[in-house]
Amino acid sequence: MKVLYVSNEVAPYAKVGGLGDVAGTLPPALADLGIDVRVVMPLHRQCLEHDSYEVALPALEANMGRRTCTARVLTNTLPASSVPIYFIEYDQYFDRPEIYGEGGKDYPDAAERYAFFARAVQALPEALGFDADVIHANDWPTGLVPVFAREQASAPTIYTIHNLAYQGQFPREKAAALGIEPGSAAMRAVLRDGALNYMAAGIRTATLVSTVSERYAQEIGTEQYGDGLEDLLLARSADLHGVLNGIDYDVWNPRTDRALPVNFSAEDLAPKGECKAALQAEMGLPVKPEVPLVGCVSRMAWQKGLDILAEVIPEAMKTPMQFAILGTGEQDLEEKYADLDKAYPQAVAARISYDEGLAHRIYAGSDLFAMPSRYEPCGLGQMISMCYGTIPVVHATGGLADTVTEHGDQQTGFVLEELTATALLAALRRAAEAIADDIGWRTIMLNAMRQDFSWNQSAQRYKELYDLAVSRAAD
Repeated sequence: MKVLYVSNEVAPYAKVGGLGDVAGTLPPALADLGIDVRVVMPLHRQCLEHDSYEVALPALEANMGRRTCTARVLTNTLPASSVPIYFIEYDQYFDRPEIYGEGGKDYPDAAERYAFFARAVQALPEALGFDADVIHANDWPTGLVPVFAREQASAPTIYTIHNLAYQGQFPREKAAALGIEPGSAAMRAVLRDGALNYMAAGIRTATLVSTVSERYAQEIGTEQYGDGLEDLLLARSADLHGVLNGIDYDVWNPRTDRALPVNFSAEDLAPKGECKAALQAEMGLPVKPEVPLVGCVSRMAWQKGLDILAEVIPEAMKTPMQFAILGTGEQDLEEKYADLDKAYPQAVAARISYDEGLAHRIYAGSDLFAMPSRYEPCGLGQMISMCYGTIPVVHATGGLADTVTEHGDQQTGFVLEELTATALLAALRRAAEAIADDIGWRTIMLNAMRQDFSWNQSAQRYKELYDLAVSRAAD
């Protein structure tokens, strides 16, 4: 089985969110199953900060209708693997300060950037002599990949939705510059409500559609979670599959994590207390082992429910309780957490930045991890926190509902059935009461740490989907 894996982000080369983590860790797991997988991404400016590259192809032509763009293709291998990764070098579109855009907005030529990328992906296998059995595209920047694959009658495609809220919507008038002709099958595929919609195009034309948890695959067929595309998803329900993401235990492992002041494990939990004390000191909080410490590492966005967490904090800290917050995002949320930090320096420490090492220390040193997301296609934070014995407090949606339970002897977290300030405060208080029971709390911690969120099972599911896509194409 030969698979071309396509993503706009691949960690560690260029990453904005969970998509980059997935694209950097799933392909090696696929390779472990005997799949010949090759990864392709744009050569963003950030990629040049990580490595040096060889030239795989000095010239690759991408037909954009009115013009032909010639790119160069560079190559390397994904770290700690033998998986080749190819970078489409076209500075006019990708040599920019940010991956998607600046000021929270996509670059004005985003439609052209990712149409070009999709055209280059279509041309790449033949140019490399890599006869791909399946092309696996991810999220809206690759939404035209299945369209052009169908147009050229090339390999079957799988289109994975990581977050339906980001769809790649552009004025219809841009179609000509993308090489999409009026009245063509490609135009019919990409048009949605009078505009171009890359996510809709991928959903309509891929051989199979997947998303990153079973629960989210069910949710996005509803008006509440479908973001205006629920009718398309319901129409493809027989071809829609949920496959839970995994995490890389070589990166997220309390036994070996070099970012921690001291390592620990399920067999030896005592050093976790040292991690907590060190984190409290680092964040400028009073070092009080008896006070529950709630961590949060997140993009500061409405989706993440951080406005509700901010509303709850002043009351929750009376329990007492401390909060260690790390993230950047929407300006109003950044300001809210900066204000909380100033108003309650003994209980709230907010760092409006992103620091990879500090993120590791928050996961390891906190008692609880807050993820009150309004929706969460999969979520990685709750999986990461559990492997450090840090217990998640989550809203029962998407992958959070699939991975965290508050039931009986198998409890791994605290779950809000509905997302309100009252429910979140009640969950935090339940957690504080549980922490006070040493034996019961140890049981919950060990339940969490024994969960297996490695890529092994998920990679096997993708292998099955690849086989299914090939058989569908043969019918």
